[in-house]
Amino acid sequence: MGQLMNIPSRGSGIIPQVDLPPELWLAIFEHLPLRTLHDVTLTCHSFRYLAQPLLFRSLTFCPYSLDANNQRFIHRLETVERTKHRIQFCSSVRIAHAVRECKFYPRYIVGAVLNTEIPYNVLLDILLDTLPLFVNLQSLSFMFVDLSQFQILKLCALQSLGNLFLGNCTVEHVLSLSSPKLRLANLTIICDSKNMLGNGQNGHGLSVFSPDHIRSVSIINPVAASQFLNSFIGNASPGLLQLRCLTLPCNLEVVRAFRLILHLIPELAELKFARPSQIQYNLPRDENFSLSTHFNPLKPLTKYQGPRQLLPHFVRPGALEHLNLWSTRPVSTDGSMSPLELYGALAGGDELVSVCDPEVLRTVQMLELNVTHVDALMLHAICIRFPILRSLYVFAVRGFFPGAVTQAWDPEMIMDALLTLPLPSTIQHLRLSSYSAGSRSGIATEDRLARRKQDLRVKYPNLTFVSLDESDINLTWDRSTVLLHC
Repeated sequence: MGQLMNIPSRGSGIIPQVDLPPELWLAIFEHLPLRTLHDVTLTCHSFRYLAQPLLFRSLTFCPYSLDANNQRFIHRLETVERTKHRIQFCSSVRIAHAVRECKFYPRYIVGAVLNTEIPYNVLLDILLDTLPLFVNLQSLSFMFVDLSQFQILKLCALQSLGNLFLGNCTVEHVLSLSSPKLRLANLTIICDSKNMLGNGQNGHGLSVFSPDHIRSVSIINPVAASQFLNSFIGNASPGLLQLRCLTLPCNLEVVRAFRLILHLIPELAELKFARPSQIQYNLPRDENFSLSTHFNPLKPLTKYQGPRQLLPHFVRPGALEHLNLWSTRPVSTDGSMSPLELYGALAGGDELVSVCDPEVLRTVQMLELNVTHVDALMLHAICIRFPILRSLYVFAVRGFFPGAVTQAWDPEMIMDALLTLPLPSTIQHLRLSSYSAGSRSGIATEDRLARRKQDLRVKYPNLTFVSLDESDINLTWDRSTVLLHC
């Protein structure tokens, strides 16, 4: 194989030959983007032999379709044959070792006619039988499939698998599990109300997963989350759980159930509560949320993403670095906070808003906020509560809210405020959105923005990126030139 790298090519008198063993070439090719890798395969036979398998590191099969009612079907028989040939090629000895990721997804075809003659899962068993040939497979994803007991046992044979994504899937209970359990590191489960994890209400589909190996779990559906908490974590051996990242739906019953078993997850470092697309009932709010027992987490969290109502219950001081806050109060339909509510949560003074522990906020380096609009009140609270902040991202919702029209700052006013507010000197990345009607001080000229940028350079020496609305200001410069990109 080493001789293949020395085959003369046209123009050899102009282009110097590089004599490297195939292993080094392969190591180089593995770091190339897909488009460049494709060009490499067209260079010569030797490079094609080495690089072509890398084009198939990630496989996506979309043989079946969904209609408006989520009914699954295969539109044409030709699709079955074409997918069979593709699976056969990818599972060949030359290609299979390179596969790291495999996805089995539906395809939405507008106007497609429902075809009930071809079972939608006719290819599922073929793919499952092929997966063991992908000896280096690390990630596997399914969307809108029903996994039978027999198919689950096939999955259990994949000992190299580390990540499993189940989107709107049903998982049948395995009555007798003789093969080893799935030793996953990351498990993501997304279910709607009609597709539960496991048959019945006991979540037995989770029985095939080894709880002492999972590091990350994400479950969005409240019923599936309750099954996971009660049947999976609740029955795990104490001290064996190594779960570090957990995403749960922001549901009152789920939160209370999670609180009772929190002591069983001693290594938990990242906690996320999924933000609903629309704020509805049965969410924990200040006026109705209470915990029957109050256990402190066994270790401080490093990342919290969720409503500010739950932060005092789950986050202790000392380690929090990444904070993403929204609200379950019905100020807006997407969970955005008013500046007044945010100020009450950060600085206090509002008896209807639970205040965050200042010691929890002191260690935060990345802050993400969802607000109705930007004004002086909220920026002042940020300045006094986050002394070592490096990245600040404030996302304002589009819409009409009390005070937004008269109090919201436009981008030019925000630029002026950056020069007067005491933001921490550690700030490096800044994004502030404001959907106000227009500038109140006239149209900002390029010269005026350039002068402000020069002032920002002096006040915040570490700042490298500013984004205001949809305009990005590149704050990278050298000593000879100062360029403004908006």
